[in-house]
Amino acid sequence: MITSIYFLFVFLPLALCIYHLAAANYKEYILVVLSFVFYGLGCPDYVLLFAGATFATVCIGRMMHRTTDKRMRCLLLIVGIASNLGLLLYYKYKDPVVAAFSNSAQKDTAAIQIVLPLGISFFTFKAVSYLADIYTQKAILSERIVSDMVYLSFFAQIQSGPLARYNDMRQGERCSFDGTLFANGVFRFLIGFSKKILLANMLFHITREVFALPIDKLPMNLAWLGAICFSLQLYFDFAGYSDMAIGLTEMFGYHCRENFNYPYMTESVTKFWRRWHISLSEWFRDYVYIPLGGSRTKRNVQVYFNLLIVWLLTGIWHGASMQFVVWGLGYFAAICLERLTGLPSRITSKSGKFVYRILTLFYINFLWVLFNSPNLTYGLQFIGRMIAGGGHQALHLRAGILLSEYGIFIAAAILFCFPVVPKCEKIMKRDRIAGAIFDIIEALVVLLAFVLSLSFVVAGQNNPFAYANF
Repeated sequence: MITSIYFLFVFLPLALCIYHLAAANYKEYILVVLSFVFYGLGCPDYVLLFAGATFATVCIGRMMHRTTDKRMRCLLLIVGIASNLGLLLYYKYKDPVVAAFSNSAQKDTAAIQIVLPLGISFFTFKAVSYLADIYTQKAILSERIVSDMVYLSFFAQIQSGPLARYNDMRQGERCSFDGTLFANGVFRFLIGFSKKILLANMLFHITREVFALPIDKLPMNLAWLGAICFSLQLYFDFAGYSDMAIGLTEMFGYHCRENFNYPYMTESVTKFWRRWHISLSEWFRDYVYIPLGGSRTKRNVQVYFNLLIVWLLTGIWHGASMQFVVWGLGYFAAICLERLTGLPSRITSKSGKFVYRILTLFYINFLWVLFNSPNLTYGLQFIGRMIAGGGHQALHLRAGILLSEYGIFIAAAILFCFPVVPKCEKIMKRDRIAGAIFDIIEALVVLLAFVLSLSFVVAGQNNPFAYANF
């Protein structure tokens, strides 16, 4: 929705003008109204549900904050979390569960088209963190209840995060306009928009074609091409959205935590999740893993049980199909192996560390295949094609055709998976003139990429975000 022409040239300019021209006392109220309008335009059937859930969560949070009775605080926490998780379970998992136990159990549950409330998973997790932080007195509540409404409903983050914390949004409580922060936000938004349109959307054409093929016709080279392109597509799709969300947040005077840090540069599977969807990893760490005891338990078996719960929930959060459960357990198994063996720290040679990095990327790539498959059987068979080969021989040529058509986008995606731009900036800014030249070139490239991206959107070449229905 935030890549549409209407958002870019109608909603966003009007929202920014109304917000920044308003008196300081009214800014937060305006932001809440804008967020509900945004939600209503994107998901009109559920706007009242969204408004009601937001208001109810704030009421419970404020009552918990005001009471000193421990039992009442605990009861309010349970009611607040249970009601929010209840909404998530009902809308996200009702249909798959019913289908799984119905007479049509043989039917692929992943094929069921479920219309979910916009951003239901992300809203629920923000609501849980809001309530939990009030209960543990980590949240420094504003005197204005509307600040809580802003945190829960802010349109820039409601669709796919990042999962900000309440105290993060308190940083925006200033009256004066911050021109530097606003400019940084615009620049970050343009970068994210270009990532989504020029890279993720182009790679989507390949992954859509490859993953639509029957397994018995899928050759090895096409399977590898589709798998690698999906890994790149998902990264630039989600990282692009995160950049846009961070940019929008800064345009409205708030700061926002980072969500990605070049994850495919990872040294291990464990460190991959410190770079990928950082806010989600931190959420599970702070609100599931640590409350269960984390790594500080006396028994090692308890640590692995805690990890099992975290990764099982992570898989189920992404979807109610078995391939997501296996996907989560796949990360659990790899992280446990690294923890037990001390890998890759025990590897001393540079060549050994390099090989381990490559093997890690292969493993992550296999798990992304499961993530993008319609069901577990298809995903496992797809991986089998990647390893053992087979398929329709005539389709071997199709991989070459796709590479010739989209090779430049694939090459650019691989290049920008690495911190090429920050390293160039660091080198050139050792000299004042060279640094100024770098800033000019970077600004021109970003602007040209945005204009080119706009031409694709106008031409109708725009796809929903990969995490739009989570």
